[in-house]
Formats: sequence, C-alpha cells, structure tokens
Amino acid sequence: MQYQSFDPTDCGFPMPKVPLLPALGWRSLGRTEGGQFKLLEQTSAARFFTRGRYALTEAYRLAGLGVGGALLAPSYHCRTMLDPAIRLGAAIEFYPLNADLSPDLYALDSRLSACQQSVKAMLVTHYFGFAQNLEPLADFCKQNHIALIEDCSHALIVASPLSAQQEKAVIGKTGQFGVGSPYKFFPSEDGGLLWVNAVAVQPCAPLRAQSFRQELKGMVHAAQRAMSKPPDWNVTPRDNEGTLHSAGRDVLEEASGTSPYYLSADEHRQGLASSRWIMRHTNIERLANRRREHYMQWVHAVANLPHCRALYPQLPDCTVPYMFPLHVDCPDPHFFLLKRMGVPIWRWDDMAVSQCPVASRYRLQLLHLPCHQELAVDQMAWMVNAIRSVMLKQPARNE
Repeated sequence: MQYQSFDPTDCGFPMPKVPLLPALGWRSLGRTEGGQFKLLEQTSAARFFTRGRYALTEAYRLAGLGVGGALLAPSYHCRTMLDPAIRLGAAIEFYPLNADLSPDLYALDSRLSACQQSVKAMLVTHYFGFAQNLEPLADFCKQNHIALIEDCSHALIVASPLSAQQEKAVIGKTGQFGVGSPYKFFPSEDGGLLWVNAVAVQPCAPLRAQSFRQELKGMVHAAQRAMSKPPDWNVTPRDNEGTLHSAGRDVLEEASGTSPYYLSADEHRQGLASSRWIMRHTNIERLANRRREHYMQWVHAVANLPHCRALYPQLPDCTVPYMFPLHVDCPDPHFFLLKRMGVPIWRWDDMAVSQCPVASRYRLQLLHLPCHQELAVDQMAWMVNAIRSVMLKQPARNE
C-alpha cells in the first residue's frame, strides 16, 4: 500500500505552548449534578482496552476481517484506523468522502465492486464528534451483508444522555460494533472502548490486566502532566517567532506492515485502573460545556479571517467536540508559521493514497486545534491571537 507522509524533521518546530489534550486537575473531578451521567465504560456492554486501535482490532476480528475478508475504510483517516486490518491480513478498499466528511453514497457500490476480496466490514467515522447520518449506510451494509463499525474515537460516549435531544443521537448505537478513545476527552493516560450492539459470531478475546509497575507508571505520568508548568508566551506573537527553518519533506512510500504507532504486545491489554478511576470521577457536564464553549470561541474567532474557515461552523445541541477542524487554503506558509510559534496543531498528514480529492486536500489543509475542557482563558486568547496574526499578516505563497 502507498502512503503519503509529511516529514517535519528539518522544520525546527518547537514544543506546543498549549497542551493538545487535557491534563488532570482538581477542577476536572467531581460528580455531575443530579448524577444523570453513566459512562459506557461502567456498563457490562463495554470492554476497556488501553487504546482505541486495539479495540478496533477486536471489532475487525469479530466482523470477520482477515485473509480473504476486506475492509471498506474512509479515505480520510489516520494510520491507526488501518493498522488493525493490516495486522489481521485484510485487504483495504477506500471509499471517497464529501467536503463535510460524510461518505459519498453514490460511490459505495463501485468501491464494493472494485474490491477483489469479500468485504466483511465498513468503518464509518464520526469526525470531531459530529454524528454521521448512518441510516443509508446501515441499509447499504445490510443489503450487502457487511458489518457496520462505528469509529467513535472523536465522540464522548456515555450511557446516559447529556440532554433529551441526545436520546435521538446515533453515535455508537447503530453499527454492529462501536469503538471509542475516551483518553481524548478525559485527562487519563489511556483508554479504548469496544461495545457490541448485535450478537457476535465469535466470543470476545480475554484482556490481560496491567502489571503493578505499569499502573504505577501511569499514575506518575498523569501526576507529572498535571504539575507541569506551562511555557511562557507573549499575548501578541512576535514576527520573528514565525521564521521557518525548512518546509519539511512530503514523502511517498510503500509499506506492507503496520505503522510504528501499533504495538502488537498491547492488543489484548486492559486499560489502566487509574484511567477508569479518572473517567468515573470526572464532571462530565463541565467537560461537555467547556468544550462546546471553546469550540464556539474558535468559530467566532475565524469567521471573518482570510485564508481559512471552520469546517463545521454550526455546533448541534447534542455534540461534544473532540477538536476544532480549521481548513486553511494554503498550508504553506500558514501551517508552518503557526507550528513555529508553538500553536498546538494536529494533522492527519500520514495517510494511505486514495482517489478521493477531499482526503488528498484535507491531509495538509485540515488542521485540528484543541478545544478541550482544561484550556485556560489566557491559553485560548493566545491561540486565537496567533491564528489572527498569521492569517491577517502573512500572504499565501500563490498570491
């Protein structure tokens, strides 16, 4: 399989000045008023892995993936969405996406026909926590005897609703299998969820408990992150902070095995007990409300800026966002300058090559910015000011 990847080795990017994911703090903890929340992890319906990628491996296995059983995967993806299928020896066929990252329904039949192996499963991602419309996809899978797997790694999965409206939300309830990555929402060191909404043909493989040393290491690392001092920054970014050492390298390469992010030794490893404790003692109402507030702060901040736009400018009532997706017209120079300033940016720039123009474009142009619950007022203000400074002052290369 061919992969297009970005190598930033020579760019000289500094460490981010703001955490990309939440760190543990006393404000995070506490019971939600009324106790209306119950995490899916606390129910018998879910199994707790150390990472979502290993929960996905088990979901793929239960769906029948392996030699002779193929996967339909979204063209816009991170490598760890593919690693479990590669680990099982399955072929992968990519389906194209629309500009809003919804599956291109008209192309599914042709992608199914193009696959030389029997397609056993289709992976559908609720990108950034925004629910996909799964009804037509569920019909497609039912007609073709394909297991629908919901990738909920960008979604907050709870067994009790945030509101009455969320009762109607489809995230995690439609597919035969669902997987989640709670460590992206909670200040925990690990966490991956697998739940089964239908009777599986095979039993789930047993999980191995973490050793005492691993549990202790996880608690120490969580404490270190909680006590780490944030770096100093200026409210107004200096112009020379944006000096670019190198534009990096975009590399096209062949690879047949899993990525370095996939460790086979962790496949059946249970998540840390400390992570489960943190999840159970987190104030989820605060988590949800603050993420929504920060997301809308981003929406308003970029609304009138040139060279960029919010991918999802509307935030539905039942949505708890994972990150804020910002589309930039010209990553050169804007992405590079923001990274040089220390703005925390995630990007899926290591991706399998497909025929989807949206995925090809978003690989470099769609930036993932933090909106988590532990962002301080001055941290949000600094990031917003940095984005404004670069977008308003720095012309695009092709202008």
